[in-house]
Amino acid sequence: MVSALSTVAETEDDFDRIKSRLAGAGCVRLEFVSIIESEIFDLVDSTSGTACLASDGRYHVTLGPDSYLYDGRLLYSFSYENNQVLIETVGDTTDYGREITFVTRLDEFYETFSLPTRERYRLLLRPGIAGDLPDSMTVVISGDPPTIRRLEYYDINDEFNCIELLNQQLDATCADDDFTPAFPDSAETVKLF
Repeated sequence: MVSALSTVAETEDDFDRIKSRLAGAGCVRLEFVSIIESEIFDLVDSTSGTACLASDGRYHVTLGPDSYLYDGRLLYSFSYENNQVLIETVGDTTDYGREITFVTRLDEFYETFSLPTRERYRLLLRPGIAGDLPDSMTVVISGDPPTIRRLEYYDINDEFNCIELLNQQLDATCADDDFTPAFPDSAETVKLF
């Protein structure tokens, strides 16, 4: 009897090429919709967002009206509802932010298994990886050329999360101003260091 899951190790397929391109890019720009389904509250919440992910760990993510910017030294978290920017230093920069940038380093954190349809893959967190990454997820690829279209996983609260990737752009480098803080002048600034 053949298992429904088989390790993708024998030959390089489309997903291997996608992961290689993401890992090799100096800058990855994403447009996405984050969908969270809560059975407890019988609610489906969707939020549009963008992400600019540099290979050196810097990132700038917008999720709805809120923004999270890591410039390599400081993390800026802007809450639109509170009109407030929290600024904090980050401890171990090696592991910091990987729950945001993990999509560019899937092979580093996950073992990949192909599912019966070649457009779907099951990813299982490698042993010894600590942090807030999902234990497992399903990745759906499609398009010409093929790209990741959807990431599906259950979070720590057992709520179903789906990240629909609407657009992806890979570049050799990011512009420095992508990681320059620019928040409303009226926003209250709170330094946590």
